[in-house]
Amino acid sequence: MKFRRATALLLAGIMVAGLTACGETKKESNQGEKGKKEKLVIWSWGADEEKKSRENMVEAFQKAHPEIEVEHSVIPTADHVWDQKMTAALSAGTGPDVIQMSPDYYGLYTEYYEDLTPYVEKEGVDLDSVITEGMLDPYYRPDGKLEAMPLLENVFVLAYNKDMFDEFNVEYPTADWTWDDLAEAAKKFAGGEGADATYGLVNHWIDAPLSILVKGGNAYSEDLKTCEVNSEEVKAGLDLFGDLVQSKAIPDDTAAKGLPKEQLFVSGHAAMYTLGGFETKLIAEEVGENFEWDAVPMPKVENGKNNLMYATGYAMLNTSEHKDAAWTFLKEAAYANEDMAKETAAIGLPACKNIAETYYKDLSYGPIKNSYFLEGLDGAKLNIWGGAFAAAGDVYTQIWQSVTIDGKSAEEAMEEYYPALEKAFNEANGN
Repeated sequence: MKFRRATALLLAGIMVAGLTACGETKKESNQGEKGKKEKLVIWSWGADEEKKSRENMVEAFQKAHPEIEVEHSVIPTADHVWDQKMTAALSAGTGPDVIQMSPDYYGLYTEYYEDLTPYVEKEGVDLDSVITEGMLDPYYRPDGKLEAMPLLENVFVLAYNKDMFDEFNVEYPTADWTWDDLAEAAKKFAGGEGADATYGLVNHWIDAPLSILVKGGNAYSEDLKTCEVNSEEVKAGLDLFGDLVQSKAIPDDTAAKGLPKEQLFVSGHAAMYTLGGFETKLIAEEVGENFEWDAVPMPKVENGKNNLMYATGYAMLNTSEHKDAAWTFLKEAAYANEDMAKETAAIGLPACKNIAETYYKDLSYGPIKNSYFLEGLDGAKLNIWGGAFAAAGDVYTQIWQSVTIDGKSAEEAMEEYYPALEKAFNEANGN
């Protein structure tokens, strides 16, 4: 992928002298008729702190570009509101100029997105020098198309309740822990009944995709063409989580519904929590002075990824009639406007490399430093079952539930459901 970008830069010629780095906002004239502002329509998604961050970011853009009239909508994702509005607009050709997206769509909507490679070439910018390391590659399609620009990413760390570890006489987690170490420790916290029950680890929505990785497995090949779920490594990961649930080190489905994962941790009923960068501020506020806590990197995985990455960016629709203004927004949201990047840093690791490695890195919430998440990017796997692979992911959920709820072995679950998963995966690839 880096070879492809290097080739694009070579074709662009020697233009690096015009590089626009973080904070060096380059104002461009986007006015059509004299005295008339060009209108830029932007769609974002989000709620609560995420919505606030999006709005503040766009306000920073408007402040830097009074010559552009911006119409910005933040659409909720709950109850499929975003999905329905987005797909209807794309199909009808009535979408905005700029639309939020995620690279974990795996090309599902790429036909609607403008290829940004010519814009990067014209800009003469070395994206690797201005975008946080590891964040750009997912936005390139296998054919070389740059379908969007990154905005932010979030990964996870392992947070732990020091008071519970002390009470149960268990040694604190370390950066050298493996998932076997975590499982062994987690079982030591299992005890009690009902409201008095204690657990080693919360029941988290990332557990199912994590089970693919924890023993070195993969869902599919790097070129996205070959399904690899039915492997011994993935089965071992499923059995590890199945054992944790059966031993009550992780709450089962019924217990988890009684007390949400974050409340399980902040109330002192679960010793460990797979903490996302997007929720650190909220969790820190809820923990308050209730107990001492800290975090370490996610457990090590031999010969594989040890973290999950959830990413989002902005694309320019190829139906846009204001592409210069749209590109100005895209590049500034990604790397060229530090004020925008600081607003983004409130809810995740920003794409702007300078802000990520200074302002964002220096923030902390309670004892949790944002530097933990910056370090967690190394070895992170993009959300596995997004977009084009959602149907295959639904079948994997059935496999997961068969192991963690019904108590079947991974081998039994795979035998029952893998043919349907492979079929859905192949259909996503047009096979």
